[in-house]
Amino acid sequence: MIREGMIFTMKEVTRFSVIDSLMDRKMTNQQAASALDLSRRQVQRLKKRVEALGPAGVCHGNRRRRPAHAFDPTDKRRIIDLAETRYFDFNFSHLADILDADEGIAISRETLRRWLRPRGFGHQVRRMPKHRRRRPRSRREGERLFLDGSPHRWFRDEETTLILCTDDATGAPLYGLFQKHEDLEGCLRVCMAVFSRHGLPLSFYLDRASQFKTTRHGGLHVSHQPQEPTQFQRAMNELGIALIFAHSPQARGRAERINGTLQDRLVAELRLRAIHSCGEATRYLNRRFIPQYRKRFGQTPQDPSAAWRAIPPEWDLRNILCNRYERTVNNDNTVSVNGQILQLLPSRARTHFVRAKIRIHRWVSGSWHAFHPTEGEIPCVPLNRQPVASTTAGSTGGDTFTVQRG
Repeated sequence: MIREGMIFTMKEVTRFSVIDSLMDRKMTNQQAASALDLSRRQVQRLKKRVEALGPAGVCHGNRRRRPAHAFDPTDKRRIIDLAETRYFDFNFSHLADILDADEGIAISRETLRRWLRPRGFGHQVRRMPKHRRRRPRSRREGERLFLDGSPHRWFRDEETTLILCTDDATGAPLYGLFQKHEDLEGCLRVCMAVFSRHGLPLSFYLDRASQFKTTRHGGLHVSHQPQEPTQFQRAMNELGIALIFAHSPQARGRAERINGTLQDRLVAELRLRAIHSCGEATRYLNRRFIPQYRKRFGQTPQDPSAAWRAIPPEWDLRNILCNRYERTVNNDNTVSVNGQILQLLPSRARTHFVRAKIRIHRWVSGSWHAFHPTEGEIPCVPLNRQPVASTTAGSTGGDTFTVQRG
């Protein structure tokens, strides 16, 4: 994206979108801080920089510059070697003191903790359980959403899953999708429908399902590197939507109670209407049941002004709410993604893309798209067509919605 002659990254566009909403008084400092995963103080600084410099204020002044106070890699390696050999039985605080006194190395215990904890040093302090209290509802619609899968015998025969998005402030569902199992594609389809109809929310309150959060952990013998974000985390980060992860079903009690209500009322209505397929159930849910549910059980938000953020016109949700992969092109102008081979075709700018690094997008519709960093989209065709793994069969049950195009 280009503004005032400057080139901005996706992250900077997201930051400017949130700060712009903050300056228009559509968001509070706390909500902007949560959306950007920053402190309120940092958000206030960003706001002042944008007011003074315009969109350029979201760019970090120290980009690509090594911090002046950073440890030299050689010194870091020497400190770690000392901790693993000579001072192997010292705790972090004691180690910081002895390194300063005997080795002439001034280093904080927190730096030592950050370096050595992934290598198995130290121990976790057992914490007392916290006092729990009821969480108040969000004040505005679009401030916090629930997204959850509810496996159940919805059609009285075999178990299927309802993926449902619900607003915390009103307690009413926004959109739902029936399919065989809960998966990433289904969750992205629901998000696509909600965002296209209402706009971007401020946050999601989620469980720790594998499509939302990486759950892999290594033992103490494994170097604990930061886990790569999931496709869902990556997409929400690009959109500036904060993710809050619950540690138990009880923490998301409202969402669980809504699922329980639907498992009672909706099952009966689906039987009454002789609906026995996911497509028909999805249409009935969104066109008939949800409007009736909102009228019967929906709450009036404390603040009538909605918190939804408008989608910038240059964003194409299909290229954000998708599976994304980085690949290097083979000598025959093909790439392979999870067993699917894609043949790249010549473009107007280049006849071949051998050894080029490109990005592959798999839309929720199942289509494949290839992008070059400078040449844009590259025509491609799948050579060995594979059946879609998801049981949705690429259908939203006939309930259509429009998406933002670039």
